[in-house]
Amino acid sequence: MTELPHLKDVFDRLRRGHHLSPEDEPLFSAVAARHEDYAAWFRQLGITLVRHPRDFFYFDPEGGEGEREALSRIAVFAFILVDHAANEGRPVEEYVFGQHFLLPRLPHLGLDRYVGLLRQVDVEDMAGLRQVVRNLERFGFAKVVGEDEFRFQRPFHRFLDKCLEVAQAPAPASGPGVGEARAEDAG
Repeated sequence: MTELPHLKDVFDRLRRGHHLSPEDEPLFSAVAARHEDYAAWFRQLGITLVRHPRDFFYFDPEGGEGEREALSRIAVFAFILVDHAANEGRPVEEYVFGQHFLLPRLPHLGLDRYVGLLRQVDVEDMAGLRQVVRNLERFGFAKVVGEDEFRFQRPFHRFLDKCLEVAQAPAPASGPGVGEARAEDAG
């Protein structure tokens, strides 16, 4: 196997959880052109290089506790954006990828139900939202373009697609809700 271009930089970015997308040149083009060679090289280390159908790359996650917490916060953040766009009757993908977002204008801290969801993942205020956006950028899901301003990048589809899949799933059959007991379980 001939030398893989930018191998060290590609490895360093991906091992930190970053997702390589077309915004990450020249690393993205190097991996895209020789995906099988990179995948074989990383496989020797016991790492799986994933090529997402929407054309970005990442390592199959192993993630420690801190990374899981960051990803949980990102998932709630994403759900709130999808819910907000749907409630306004806006096409979700166009809403998410068609604009820049300003932190103070996000719906996340404006409705009690969103605040409650964020509290479940220990995001309490604007400082917590800023940390989520820093993590979005760290993993390659977003790009910060100004103070309190960011835009989403292609790898954010990992969260968006999952949110849309959950939103389109049929509601569970009627029965006890979460935390409710059935009469026969009561004794």
